[in-house]
Amino acid sequence: MTDPSLGRKKRKITIIASSKGVEIAEKALVRLGFDSKSNFAKSQLLARATVTKFFQYEPIQLDSFKKICKELKLDWREIAGITEEEQSEQLERNDCSNLDTNKGVEPVQTLRRKVTVIDEPSQTILVAIVLEGDINSVPNHKILESILREYSGKTIKILDVQKGSIKLFVEGSQEDIERLISLIDSGELTTISGFPVKDIQVLSESSEEDESNESDDKWRLVQEIASKAVKGRKLRDADLSDANLSDADLSDVDLSDVDLSSADLSGADLSRADLSRAFLSGTNLSLAFLSRAFLSLAFLSRANLSLADLSFANLSRANLSLADLSSANLSRANLSLADLSSANLSFADLSRANLSRANLSLANLSSAYLSLANLSLANLSRADLSSANLSLANLSLANLSLANLSRANLSSANLSSANLSLADLSFANLSFANLSFANLSFANLSGANLSGANLSGANLSGANLSGAIVMNALFGGSVGLTKDVERDLERRGAIFGDRPPVPVS
Repeated sequence: MTDPSLGRKKRKITIIASSKGVEIAEKALVRLGFDSKSNFAKSQLLARATVTKFFQYEPIQLDSFKKICKELKLDWREIAGITEEEQSEQLERNDCSNLDTNKGVEPVQTLRRKVTVIDEPSQTILVAIVLEGDINSVPNHKILESILREYSGKTIKILDVQKGSIKLFVEGSQEDIERLISLIDSGELTTISGFPVKDIQVLSESSEEDESNESDDKWRLVQEIASKAVKGRKLRDADLSDANLSDADLSDVDLSDVDLSSADLSGADLSRADLSRAFLSGTNLSLAFLSRAFLSLAFLSRANLSLADLSFANLSRANLSLADLSSANLSRANLSLADLSSANLSFADLSRANLSRANLSLANLSSAYLSLANLSLANLSRADLSSANLSLANLSLANLSLANLSRANLSSANLSSANLSLADLSFANLSFANLSFANLSFANLSGANLSGANLSGANLSGANLSGAIVMNALFGGSVGLTKDVERDLERRGAIFGDRPPVPVS
């Protein structure tokens, strides 16, 4: 499956607007003549969902937060609630009496440095440090500040403490901050006031001017894409997160390793684009055209791909867990070894798709079209395949334990040696299916059509065959059936070994 480090690699610091900040921003929208947040988002080429989160006190990426504030002609620090006049009140709320209050307590919080930004006028660096845990367990900020100063220099100053994952905004000179970073990276500084230091991750060490230029470059590129000026270009490693690229033409573009997290690509043309190892978590790709796109090892967890055209796309080893692929066209797509756990594939077209060794556990495939698809060795445990069309599909050695296949069309499908234990196959069409040596223990086959099916060597212990159509079905060598059940099945036209079926009166 997809390398889990991919998500960590792309993770960035997020920030939340204060209640007072949102109030100021709402007034700024009106003052600047924006009649709606949607229109503001569209005019700034920002994903609508990102702007919505900003105004709903939800965390968004720092660069997007700054862009929103800049376009509204606001100070981002003030909107975030970390201005000088508010910091004392913020810190006092989190104050503890002294360092001894933590003695005897083993904190489970981890301390993570996430990002640095430099304040150009004074050449100080602002570091956001995140502690995972209860904000009430943070000791007196002055004690933490003195510890940090002792290690790295007298310019260190804690400006603010915010809720969520606990964020300490720490300011200091470039020299002192770099010394602090070096101590943590070298392992010399492993704990701060009892909090273990680990998962160190710095995403920006540029000056405010450099950072501003980098942000300007990002949004300039977004503008170029929106004006259809990038077809066929190489945009490898580009940051396009939170951008509104709906209906953009990105056909034949090299987008490998690009960050498109939370971007809006609805209706975009990404045909033949290279999106290998791209980060598309939470991205809106509804109605996007991705035919023949290369998405191997891409991270698409929670992405919206409903009604997208992914025909012939290469999604091998891609992470599509919890993605919405409802009504998507995945015909002839390569999804081998892809993670589709808990994905929504209802009404999707997966005809002739390659899903060998894919993980589809808990996926919703109800009414999906999987005719001639290759699902050999795929994990479909607990998947919902009710009313799905799996005719002629290859499901050999697939894991379908506890899967819902009620009323599914599995006619002429290859289910040899598949695990169907406890699966619901009620009223499924299994005519002429190959179920040889399949595990059907305790499976529900009531009302299923098994006419002409091959169940030789199958495990049928505890299986429910009431009302099943078994005319000319082969049961030779099957195990788990009582003599009475065997005789009843023979009377209904089943074939056991070399014995001819009992004539049906």
